[in-house]
Amino acid sequence: MTDKDRLESLRNCKKCNRLFSATNGTSLCSRCSNEVDDGFTKVREYIYDNPASSVKEVSLGTGVSSEAILKWIREGKIVLGEHANIAFCERCDTPTDGTRYCGKCIRELSEGLKSGLADKVNGSNKSLHGMHIKEHNRKK
Repeated sequence: MTDKDRLESLRNCKKCNRLFSATNGTSLCSRCSNEVDDGFTKVREYIYDNPASSVKEVSLGTGVSSEAILKWIREGKIVLGEHANIAFCERCDTPTDGTRYCGKCIRELSEGLKSGLADKVNGSNKSLHGMHIKEHNRKK
């Protein structure tokens, strides 16, 4: 490996920002990669022993962040069982308590529907209804 190749393989770790040689295309240094692997093992074992746990409970029980657990769920590394207490919002992809939309998106969608219905009832979009004739300038 030439000096140029060694320099080109140097990367900053996404987690701790330390400089490391990324020979296998990874974005984490070996220390952070081992920490992530250890955390994943803890989560996997906790879920095996407590299959109906929520993400918050798994996080508290293992010391692994909820964000990391949710990332593994999205990536398919953790498969949700039939008794899992988590779902994701179809609009913004944040975790919900089993509903299709999170509370924030439900409020935004209902406000949008209410304002749209109010406009229709009040007739504020009159230009969108009925027939109109375009005026033409004609020589007389």
